[in-house]
Amino acid sequence: MKAEIATRLKAEYHYLFHDSMTALPHGWIEPLVHLLERMYRLSTVGPVSFASPGLVTWVNLRVEVGSSSASAFAMPVMTPGKWNPARALECIEALLEFHGSTQETCSVCGSEGHLRMRILGGTNEGVYCEEHAGGVA
Repeated sequence: MKAEIATRLKAEYHYLFHDSMTALPHGWIEPLVHLLERMYRLSTVGPVSFASPGLVTWVNLRVEVGSSSASAFAMPVMTPGKWNPARALECIEALLEFHGSTQETCSVCGSEGHLRMRILGGTNEGVYCEEHAGGVA
């Protein structure tokens, strides 16, 4: 991820952004933004007072990048009594959607992609669109 994009995301999603997210390739930024937005909505519980924005951090997020996908991990930071089944399910669904999106999105450009393996001397392995596959079948 380019430094200017990381800076912008860190400013916009300050409580949710983690430096591990900077390891994402450029093509997977859109799935990350979608994840951050879902987690942001999950964390917004309404203003406590006129001066308070109402943002509560429910989870700490981390991202792990592999050649065929990226996974996001959430560690709850609120006590169990603050969670409810619907909030927990929404969190899990957001994490799974992020992982699935990276498996279907070109890591270079963000277009629809497919997993490409090193076969018969190919050099690229990962999730690529036809344009960025580099001859890997």
